[in-house]
Amino acid sequence: MTGTKTRAKWIGGLLAGCLLLLAPEWAVQAAEDSPTPPAPINPWPNLVQQADALGLPTGFLKEIDPDFVKVEFEDLHTYAAEYHPEHHRMILNLRLSFNKAGGALTDLEKMTHHDLSLLYHELLHAYLDFLFFGAGPDTLTPEAKRVLGLANEQLRCQYRFIRINPIRQRREVTELRFLSKEDAWEVLNETWGVFVGWAVWTKLELYRTPESVGQWTAPLMDEWAQRLAAANQSGELLGYYEPDDPEERKVARKRYVAPSHGITPEGAKLLLELILEEPQELVNRSGKVIETTQNTSAEPLPCN
Repeated sequence: MTGTKTRAKWIGGLLAGCLLLLAPEWAVQAAEDSPTPPAPINPWPNLVQQADALGLPTGFLKEIDPDFVKVEFEDLHTYAAEYHPEHHRMILNLRLSFNKAGGALTDLEKMTHHDLSLLYHELLHAYLDFLFFGAGPDTLTPEAKRVLGLANEQLRCQYRFIRINPIRQRREVTELRFLSKEDAWEVLNETWGVFVGWAVWTKLELYRTPESVGQWTAPLMDEWAQRLAAANQSGELLGYYEPDDPEERKVARKRYVAPSHGITPEGAKLLLELILEEPQELVNRSGKVIETTQNTSAEPLPCN
């Protein structure tokens, strides 16, 4: 979940620091001697190491500057996780922290398949944020340039002038919307993030545990294709955005895109190849599944 709407918060640490400067020497010493909660640990190096050990995809994570993303833990209620690109903040639910204490990321091997899929959804947000706002064009790898190129193309066309489902349960009822750049960015992020999360969860479900992941057999690939077709047809892979208009948010917290603006074959193939590091046979077959299960009943919308 991308948090493109900034929420103002009081920063108590700044006030405390000012008071400490005015305190007498004995008070400063007492403050230094008193127990304080440990500062949150940057989880990035450990996260990559653990993911490597479990056979999870890490190539795209290694391209992100470890200091670019600020990972925090909160007792979230509305969403299981949030990403705020304006401050490069990833906020995870406390249950994903070690001992639920909010100091460090819990061991990946102890996470459920759902939690790992949720984590990779947010990691995809962080990667796109870094490509657009953290890395200079000259520093990007050829793979990153491909991701950025398709993202820019789909922001210009696929996710700018769109159809949405005002009532998600009635997918045949649609409305036209011309989105702001911020909302289009959110739709792209959520559409790609939903697909990445689904793919991670589905693969783990097929193989049962990360440790058992191996070569794709014909039966496993058939099962994957069946699940992908069902997910694309059911609307499970549709992206969404939070409306800018506060009055509209009273009606619907999220606006889901119509099936005609779901994940594209090109987007699915790129994510499977470059983010999830899947073999070309699975990449090509998945692209064909998305293409054959796309809803083509709506007339294509112009890009300009």
